[in-house]
Amino acid sequence: MSKSDGYRKFQIGFHLIIALIAAAIVYSYAVNGFQLAYVIIGSVIGISSIYQLITLLRMGNKKQTSH
Repeated sequence: MSKSDGYRKFQIGFHLIIALIAAAIVYSYAVNGFQLAYVIIGSVIGISSIYQLITLLRMGNKKQTSH
């Protein structure tokens, strides 16, 4: 395993945790009083983290098929 593979795995884990935390924040504020600002902030953070996850996973798939 090279350094780039380890870093890629770290990024995937990091963005997965961030997406789960953002989903919990959105759910919490949507259920308890529906505070729109926190729902929007949590949604933006979650969407950007999910986007990064998708791009990382696509890069990994392209890297595996090219070898």
